[in-house]
Amino acid sequence: MKTQVALILLTLTFGYSPIFPKEQDFMSDAAAVRLSFSGSPERTVEGTSTEIGLRQWTLITPLFYKKGDAWSFAAGLRYEGTDLEFSDATLLNESWLQSIDLPLLLMKEQSESLNWMLLFNPTMAGDYDSIDGDTFNYLTIIGARYRTSETFQWFFGAVHTTGYDDNLFLPAIGFHWEASKNADLLFAGPYLRYKYSITDSLDFILGGRFSGSKWNTSSNYGERDFRLKAYRTSATLQWSIHEKHAVLASFGWEFAREVEIKASDDTLILERDLDHAPYYEIAYRFRF
Repeated sequence: MKTQVALILLTLTFGYSPIFPKEQDFMSDAAAVRLSFSGSPERTVEGTSTEIGLRQWTLITPLFYKKGDAWSFAAGLRYEGTDLEFSDATLLNESWLQSIDLPLLLMKEQSESLNWMLLFNPTMAGDYDSIDGDTFNYLTIIGARYRTSETFQWFFGAVHTTGYDDNLFLPAIGFHWEASKNADLLFAGPYLRYKYSITDSLDFILGGRFSGSKWNTSSNYGERDFRLKAYRTSATLQWSIHEKHAVLASFGWEFAREVEIKASDDTLILERDLDHAPYYEIAYRFRF
């Protein structure tokens, strides 16, 4: 059970850049290498003629897991490359952005029912033309997991992030419920995931979560921070074609989209809503 909880928490960091998990099989993904391609088409920034679209390539892999009698430590790596379409080069003259996450998880097992955990995730995100303190964002989760039965467990804690917002602190509560051997429900703050196993090899997954990133960029106009935020809903089919191999396809919609650009002195250059857009993702997973 300690290993299972560590994998859950590690995936909470991996997939939810920057706050909570990605809509897939959270335990399987954390014990696997995952390669995906995703994107959303160009949409207009409200009140302007500027259009923004993106395509992203993502690689996720665990790096280390050490289990002791009471303490456990885990680490992972997430790389994401973003092919950005931004029609107004005077606001942002960028076409390729990158980010690297290194989540680190420390956990203590107090009893069979109660676990404590501390998760710290530094992120280096930008165009990588120059790297300084503004290139780094941080996510910290402090919390506890309390298991009430074989099929139900609570999560309690708090989240602090400088990526989704400049300085966002949120108390967090959630639960994981295995309703049957074919269905389970995970709720963690703004994240919701329902999974139903149609067959032993085919799963149907419904999800909803906040999505967002901040990149530090530089060009002839100077240094600028570029941030995108949205709430993403999706439906996913996951097909395990072999014991160790699976492919996934997700389609959904992004609501409440926002774009923000700030200068290096924190002067706000742009803060507008971005039109809703469809979202897609295809992925391959190799499970250890």
